[in-house]
Amino acid sequence: MKSGLIIKLIEAHCSGNEDAFKKALENLASDEERKGNSSLSNALMSAYSYDKKSNVSFNSSPLSEMSFSVQSALPTPKDKDSALELIEVLQPKVKLSDVALPEKTKEALLQIIEEQKQAEELLTKGVSPTNRILLCGPPGCGKTLTANAIAGEIDIPVAYVRLDGLVSSYLGQTGTNIRKIFEFVKNKRIVLFLDEFDAIAKKRDDAHELGELKRVVTTLLQNLDSMPVNVFLVAATNHHHLLDPAIWRRFDTSILLELPNAQQRESIITKFINETLELYEMDIKILTTLTEGMSGAQVGTFLQALAKYCIMQHKTKIVTKEDIANVWVKQSSLLISEDSDAYTRALYKLNKSGISMRTLEEITGISKSTLSYRFNKEEKSDE
Repeated sequence: MKSGLIIKLIEAHCSGNEDAFKKALENLASDEERKGNSSLSNALMSAYSYDKKSNVSFNSSPLSEMSFSVQSALPTPKDKDSALELIEVLQPKVKLSDVALPEKTKEALLQIIEEQKQAEELLTKGVSPTNRILLCGPPGCGKTLTANAIAGEIDIPVAYVRLDGLVSSYLGQTGTNIRKIFEFVKNKRIVLFLDEFDAIAKKRDDAHELGELKRVVTTLLQNLDSMPVNVFLVAATNHHHLLDPAIWRRFDTSILLELPNAQQRESIITKFINETLELYEMDIKILTTLTEGMSGAQVGTFLQALAKYCIMQHKTKIVTKEDIANVWVKQSSLLISEDSDAYTRALYKLNKSGISMRTLEEITGISKSTLSYRFNKEEKSDE
């Protein structure tokens, strides 16, 4: 790299001239491209990934006299021994309308988002806006998407903590990594997203845990206590029952995200069809029924499989119930056991919707007599 270009880059950064910084960076990347270093050129420009609209700041007075702003092109912290990145900073592209949530949950989140949008006014009155929420729920229920949507609504970046880099195999390093993360975000207007939170926040009374892991929880608590109001913390866990009791007191609120109900699933399905399969006609009610018990992620996987089937089979505009059933059977075998009640229940509903025993036998490989026996049991349970 030419020293002159690097000097200009540093001067632009120190002067706070964003346009000059971007120009200097583009010149540096172009110079590397001319030398044949395409990968380095692309990496330089990829590092400059912030949406400049996110350079918002607010004065947190009277609680603090600091002015907080998102800084672009700053190196992210790394684990000392593995050299793995601890954080990945991204600008979210989704909003709350993109997440299928119960109305009460959405209303609660909208209230929190509004507090963040009016944070400066609240802080000047000595009132702290909600900036620490804990998302609980089974895998695939939308915790990561919800965190993304919150950041998208506030219009600030998300700092994703990478668990593979954070939890070190070396004693003491995990605590150091936690401190590095909170140090990195403390002067930024940003959402800090800690996924799989239970990995670093387990109960300290667990006799099976090493003393070092208990010290990690203590370090985490200390950093949570000193976290400034400009950082919006979202933690997510599939195992909230494992969390240390002291952790709960560090959050303003906790929100349980459960498996999507029929209304949420219908919303997910309708949105997908309108965006991806708008040329096809199919029974949304059947799709909603067949996805009962699935997480939002599993619903998405099923719909992707259906889209591939429609496109690769060159289906006509009409997608029949038999087509849907065929895709569901193949996909569900990856998610649930063929002997499970959920599987039988879904086949029973397919039969009730008009799909014959013979067709179900063909696509499942289960004999009509066995299907009939199982369906009789289902019918009795409905009575």
